[in-house]
Amino acid sequence: MNIETAKYISNYYHHFFNEKENIAHRHINSLIKLNGESESSPRFKIYKRTGKITSDKEALELIKNGETEFFINTANRILKEHNDEIFLNNCPNCQKLARTPKARQCRHCGNKWFNNENV
Repeated sequence: MNIETAKYISNYYHHFFNEKENIAHRHINSLIKLNGESESSPRFKIYKRTGKITSDKEALELIKNGETEFFINTANRILKEHNDEIFLNNCPNCQKLARTPKARQCRHCGNKWFNNENV
């Protein structure tokens, strides 16, 4: 699975994350927002106290090899367990993944399928 598909699944089907994946995802997003602030900064301490930064070993294990691997592994698990509930909205023209599950215009080739009833 490529990172584009993994991020699509993570963005639009995040309700299928398990508890540890939710903690890990919140941790990743918090680190991005903190933008390298030191652990002694007031903001970092607030994030830690409110649970946005975690010390949960299982959650940290999920992200030990980086954000990309976390998203790919999580998306693969979600796709395996909920395949019949996942809609990968691929362009009928170029077969590339659309931006969202409801998109009707391809960001890759510009194809529009607004009037297609069966898509």
